[in-house]
Amino acid sequence: MSFFARLKAIFGAKANQALDQIEDPRASLDYSLTRLQASLRQISDSLVEVSTARHTLEAQRGQAQKAVDQTEEQARQAVSLNREDLATRALERKAAAQERLNSLNSNIASLDAQVESLKTSQANMRQKIELFQAKKEELKALYDSSRAQLQVKEAASGISKDLADAGHTIQRAEARIQSMQARVEAIDNLIATGALDDVLAPEGDDIDRE
Repeated sequence: MSFFARLKAIFGAKANQALDQIEDPRASLDYSLTRLQASLRQISDSLVEVSTARHTLEAQRGQAQKAVDQTEEQARQAVSLNREDLATRALERKAAAQERLNSLNSNIASLDAQVESLKTSQANMRQKIELFQAKKEELKALYDSSRAQLQVKEAASGISKDLADAGHTIQRAEARIQSMQARVEAIDNLIATGALDDVLAPEGDDIDRE
């Protein structure tokens, strides 16, 4: 493998690793759970606020009911004293107090409905979170298992490639050795047949023969 091919493979592996980290489903599951828990807290906070408002109106309703009862009693007393003018004013105050009481009853009924709705939403959200948590742990376990299996497969693939490269190296070495051995045998044959005598003989032999 050339230098640039190795460099490309390294950068490719780094890019895939970065992409896996960005797309890590475990982080996405944790983020989704955080969002659900934030929604549950918001529902719980709203429930506290509505319940507090209802408690305040409940106290005001008690005061309004007391005003209705008091003005009604004042009207009775005024009638018993033949004070129609006082009775009339007492009945007017009673009517105003009754109107206030009716408004408070209506508002409290509306808040009661909101409280029940929020309690239902709270219970549903808690159930969803419990189910999501269970599913999240299941998916994270499957992801970890799949990731481990993938790493094993990739490692096995790398080992197979390394073995293949080693096999090719051995084949090239064997071919080189065989080529060298063939040359040695060829030279031995030439020497045995005397074909190389003239080449290998000392230069003084020609003079001696003359």
